[in-house]
Amino acid sequence: MGRDAVSGAIQFGLDCRMGPIRTTTLRRRLALTILNLFARAFNGRRRHTPRGNSQNEDVARVLVVELWNIGDVILAMPFLAHLRYLFPRARITLLAKSFAADLLAGTGLVDDYITADLAWAPADRDTAPRKAIDLWRVSRTLRRHNFDVAFSSRPHLREHLLLLLSGAKRRVGFSLSDAGGALTDPIQVGNGQRHKVEDWMRLFLPFGGVSSTELPRLRVADSERIWATGYLASSGVQVGDFLIGIHPGASLPEKRWPLEQFREVATALIAEPGVRVLAFAEPSGYGAELFAVQGVIGAQVGLRELIALVDQCDLLVCNDSGPMHIAGALGVPTVAMFGQGIERWFAPLGEGHEMLIPEARSSSALGSRSGRIRAPTGISSAQVLAAIERTMQRLRSGRTFSSL
Repeated sequence: MGRDAVSGAIQFGLDCRMGPIRTTTLRRRLALTILNLFARAFNGRRRHTPRGNSQNEDVARVLVVELWNIGDVILAMPFLAHLRYLFPRARITLLAKSFAADLLAGTGLVDDYITADLAWAPADRDTAPRKAIDLWRVSRTLRRHNFDVAFSSRPHLREHLLLLLSGAKRRVGFSLSDAGGALTDPIQVGNGQRHKVEDWMRLFLPFGGVSSTELPRLRVADSERIWATGYLASSGVQVGDFLIGIHPGASLPEKRWPLEQFREVATALIAEPGVRVLAFAEPSGYGAELFAVQGVIGAQVGLRELIALVDQCDLLVCNDSGPMHIAGALGVPTVAMFGQGIERWFAPLGEGHEMLIPEARSSSALGSRSGRIRAPTGISSAQVLAAIERTMQRLRSGRTFSSL
């Protein structure tokens, strides 16, 4: 297969939106036809690989594609953990953004990382050549690894294209109906109402499925834990204090609960005896206004320091965001503000979380994987404080409870 053919396929991928396919019916059919033709040419040069789970011990190299955000990588952790059981002799490679190696440090879930920050927004004429070159380089790197199996949990054209370009002998992902040629093991999408972890685990169906799901945790090194306790002690945090973290950021501005309401919550919590508040600001500075609240401890830190400090918290108050998922993967309960309709897909790992959603009439809409969701602007400060109080009572009583 020549470079021109691969470049053409890459350009095709760049011309299609990432996310749920929102092209016209005619354009969608054309795109699927092109992908199938390219897949047919690609597959014609490769020998058929028997399907079934009898040869799992012979699998030497596995690729997992997750090119999205912190929370997306964390929700792939149970899948990565089960890969160790399924392919006991394989090296596991994760194709992800540059933060993934730091995020998963110490977990042992991944052996190798291939870093890529592919711009998935629709390409325009000015940036399309550069994006095509970036994707071409990634595809060359992937092919050099000679993967036996490759996985992606997103039913999108360009995810299928990446699996195909990886050269993996088996390519497992969710079916795009009549575009199955890029996959050797297509999985039916189904009703689309499952949690993201369930989506990932369904990719094991060609290998016999999964009877139970392990929930691995993020790891904090001893040196990081010592640093975090010192950071808090220098601000007067004492043993026995109830430490509540507040992180007002999110990957999209539309997903942020209003900063002024976070301020109201912080001010109310500071007045509670035995409660300390640790407010986080994003690297951009968003949220630093909370540092001005008297009694609040401020932290504007890097990813590993964020993980270490969240690990010290008894509770995190936040939006649907990467920090929410970090807390879940550390066993820290959260009170999280969600847009209506997506909490069932992207709830954090573990137990003890309170997920608040606005009333439909009181919130603005933004796009989601199933149409429209609601921004969390309709949630009141009183609702958040009540959820915090409920969580504090459960934690102080030592009772166990299930995630909502």
